[in-house]
Amino acid sequence: MNRFPLGVWLFALALAAVTALPYVAGALNAPSATLYSGAALVPSGAAVDYNSHLAKMWQGRRGEWDYQLLFTHEAHPGLPLVQGFYTLLGALSPFDLALTYHLARFVLTIGMVLALWVFASHFFETPSARWICLLLSTISAGWSWLLLFVPGATAQVGPIEFWLIDAYNLIGALFMPHFAAAVILQIAAFLTFEAWVRSAGAAWRGLLLLTALLAAMGIVQPYIILLSLPLLLILLGYYVISAKLLTWRRALWLLLPLAAHTALIVYQYVAINNDAVWRSFSEQNITASPDLLYYILGYLPFIIPILIGARTFVVDEADDRWWLPLLWVLLVAMLLYAPFPTQRRYLLGVQTPLAVLAAYGWTRAFLPRISAGRRPLLTGVYVTLTALAPALLIFANINAFAHPQMPATTAVYYSADELIGYEWLRGQANPDDLVLTTFGWDGQGSGGRMVAALGQRVFMGHWIETTRFEEKIAQIASFYNPVVPDEWRLMFLQNNGARYVWYDDSARVLGGWNPADAPFLEQVFSSGSVTIYRVRLNG
Repeated sequence: MNRFPLGVWLFALALAAVTALPYVAGALNAPSATLYSGAALVPSGAAVDYNSHLAKMWQGRRGEWDYQLLFTHEAHPGLPLVQGFYTLLGALSPFDLALTYHLARFVLTIGMVLALWVFASHFFETPSARWICLLLSTISAGWSWLLLFVPGATAQVGPIEFWLIDAYNLIGALFMPHFAAAVILQIAAFLTFEAWVRSAGAAWRGLLLLTALLAAMGIVQPYIILLSLPLLLILLGYYVISAKLLTWRRALWLLLPLAAHTALIVYQYVAINNDAVWRSFSEQNITASPDLLYYILGYLPFIIPILIGARTFVVDEADDRWWLPLLWVLLVAMLLYAPFPTQRRYLLGVQTPLAVLAAYGWTRAFLPRISAGRRPLLTGVYVTLTALAPALLIFANINAFAHPQMPATTAVYYSADELIGYEWLRGQANPDDLVLTTFGWDGQGSGGRMVAALGQRVFMGHWIETTRFEEKIAQIASFYNPVVPDEWRLMFLQNNGARYVWYDDSARVLGGWNPADAPFLEQVFSSGSVTIYRVRLNG
């Protein structure tokens, strides 16, 4: 408790509470006879990712540690230690999975704020500088939303503050608990490394702790290897060759945590690429960077004080601690346009070192030029301007939930008919029985919702975790096209191993074919807009 002032604890609790407000609004405004799923409304893809995380939690709840893709019909091997964060969460919690998800998000948001305070304290001695760093690393975001005032500038890509949630610590924690966990693990691992370098002897406790932290980081955020390994190796080389803080003999002890970190990521890479289904998942997992202008404006609130403090930083007395945030930012900048399909993934946590460098520029170069009486006001105004995007994102979700009858809003509520249908499947179907579902590029359809609600295997339900996604969009459209012969439909169902057909409004809009007319389908459930058909095994 002494390490964290009371104000930091209160700030952490306040942020966790504020980020919970959209979900509280979603639950309180649920229309009659519906159930709130627990997903956010803004950005639109948040609900799709939420469904994916609950799929992992369902498998953990059932004791299935070898994770499989529930959003696709093809048989494929389960992979232990892949997506283990949510699997573990589902296995450990006795509560409802949606509640568990948000409890974890709440607790880890608090933990993230505390970790960011520790990181700030590593670089700054005065409470005021630490607080500025903490504010910049939490409530601050970017200004690419200014492009909204430029005609046509956001026609193809919107401001990154409103969709690229990997880019900012608090915005990431607002939607996904594993993002907050990743930030905590990054800070813990890198500071443990720094502490070990400055300790004496082998320091086994620190070495084993670093090994565990890097292993956990590899499970929670596997893409981190392209950042963490070069970062630690460069720092290691500096501490051995230039700073003389380490001997080569002692530095070799770091092979243990680095090898464990690398081996875990290599295992995941090989396992995923050795199977056609998992390889399709990997090939569809493309997160390319937007144009550079979006990043410049998106991180402009950090870039400005960094540039102001650049000259002071260069002439200031050398301090080995500053190599960590500096190299961290430079490596991320290189990875953002490196020839990898996961470019945006490396943004996760980069706000942490950016905030440290920005706080340096603000406190050591800018504020000394300002009279003491005006410093709090200017700092408050600047931080407030940087916090507009997170505040707008939270408000947008709360406002959307205030209108639960709007078509876009109903997408995160389960209707009474759906809930009764899910209850029937829960009692009559096995979790591995494939259900023919719908899903589209707009994120709408029955597949993702069913997986989140039941942990049921479905034909399609996710942009990435449904293999050959575009092909399956065409297939499901053909299935409901009335001009397609029933012989094709029967063969399609048999070849894919479908056991049930879920027929609802999302299926009706795809075409005029009615499953009730098919001799190879048996109606086993009906409630309002939802009908479930069992596929007759003999056709």
